[in-house]
Amino acid sequence: MTEISGWRKRMRVVLGGAGALIALAGVTAPLESSHMTTIAVHHLLHAGLAFGAGLLALMMARSREDPERVGWVWPAIVAPALGLAFMWPSEYAWLMEHPWLHVLDHLSIALLAGLAVYASEAYWRGLGGLMLVLVVAMDAAAAGGFGVSRGPSFLLQAQPATISGAAAAEVAAKHQQPIRTLHRLGAQLYQTMGCSGCHSVNGAPGVGPTWKNLAGYPQKLANGQTAIADYQFLRTMILDPGKIDLAGFPQGVMPNTYRAMLTGKKHPQETRLNALIWYINILSDRRSKDSQPPVPDPLRQARSTARAGG
Repeated sequence: MTEISGWRKRMRVVLGGAGALIALAGVTAPLESSHMTTIAVHHLLHAGLAFGAGLLALMMARSREDPERVGWVWPAIVAPALGLAFMWPSEYAWLMEHPWLHVLDHLSIALLAGLAVYASEAYWRGLGGLMLVLVVAMDAAAAGGFGVSRGPSFLLQAQPATISGAAAAEVAAKHQQPIRTLHRLGAQLYQTMGCSGCHSVNGAPGVGPTWKNLAGYPQKLANGQTAIADYQFLRTMILDPGKIDLAGFPQGVMPNTYRAMLTGKKHPQETRLNALIWYINILSDRRSKDSQPPVPDPLRQARSTARAGG
């Protein structure tokens, strides 16, 4: 009997140590990379660190000698809900620009996952294992948008606020090419902000309308009317997607988080928004001054000047 008890203690130590290492790797992950693929993949990282923290908490709870306590039921209920709140995607772009705050966010997720498992096991022996499965499953389900995001995932990467100075140098170093024009920045943002997940640039059908020949063309709305995709139309589609429902496309899929990521006090010049709209214009053979942003694209402006001078 003593031998079995000793074996169990050793197993708790081994499993607890493994859980601690897994949780530590997940918590410090934001310091290792500023580019963490998609939100879906990042939520799977959350599931991994929650598993590690929960496993450590489960091993610690099972070493308790005192009987179950009813008071642990509330932490067991509240902790998972709070953990989900720390995974709200609209804050990710901002967190990616502040790695240490992102670490604290991951640490909070780990601590809340551990608390949920520990409290469950302390409340009722055997319940901690079930809570561990549920917490990990909840975090994994978030990868599909459950509870945290209605729309498709967009890529996680710290974005440049401007196309000059230190920001341009940083992005140029990452992508091995300089960013000198708005439409080129827009092409990169098309990838890094996840637009490519729903919008093609070659006319292929997708969840959302293709960007090829979008600007300047009439678009059929869900109410039967049509509207020309001018600058204001494109701007509204990006910032307030709920105000424009296109015929033939599902409603409520486009995330409403881009307004905070592209406008406001943090982006007073709206450089990235203008870059995206310029890129959409470049892809259309009906682009005009009405569909173009008020801020000129440097390369397009240079070409126009050259043509005028010739």
